Amino acid sequence: MTIPGERRAQVARATLESVSALTPQQAGQLYDRVGRAQDWQAIYEDRAVRKLTANAEMSSARAVFELGCGTGRLARRLLTQDVPNSCRYVGVDVSPRMVQLTRRRLEPWSQRAAATPVDGSLPLPGPDNSVDRFLSVFVFDLLRDDDARAVLAEARRLLSPDGLLCLASLTPGSSGAPALVSRAWTALWQRAPKVVGGCRPVHLLGLLGGEWDVSHRSIVPAIGLRIEIVVAAP
Repeated sequence: MTIPGERRAQVARATLESVSALTPQQAGQLYDRVGRAQDWQAIYEDRAVRKLTANAEMSSARAVFELGCGTGRLARRLLTQDVPNSCRYVGVDVSPRMVQLTRRRLEPWSQRAAATPVDGSLPLPGPDNSVDRFLSVFVFDLLRDDDARAVLAEARRLLSPDGLLCLASLTPGSSGAPALVSRAWTALWQRAPKVVGGCRPVHLLGLLGGEWDVSHRSIVPAIGLRIEIVVAAP
């Protein structure tokens, strides 16, 4: 049973999200402008992404779906280092500019790798049980909680029974400087979400809600930030 105070807090959070979170169209326009400059985020992203792929059994992947392919830097790394030569890759993004950059980077693998623009609506492209890795890095921190849960339902649909959900996201710090940084980041997101790329710290494990079998979870520090890594099975 939800008590009135909890209900008011839930309504306040939902209202704040609806005001602050970028729409898919706004996010697409923002990242169209960012373009290749997004690659500078490697400074704080790469350590976490390496840990994610190391725990996602990529060496046995047959088909990867990436939500938010960005500039294609991660896709290129997967295809050159992590997945078998037979593995297929599909990336989607709400930014046409990002899709264009990914396609250029994936030209050497064009027979088994593709990037597709999407408008942020569901369902995601692809038949049921068609991939065995659903990968998304620094996208769930762009989404409202309800939208994130809807995307998780789509991930479950796309994944084969032996597939893995592979996520990385900004997450709140629990104490000390990381807690101060995440509170300041969230406050800035509430007032000017585009300044922080539309992202704010979120709890991935909470979004999964106990409906996934989590095989790995870790927190990676990154320049005052905290990044949550989750690998889970349907």
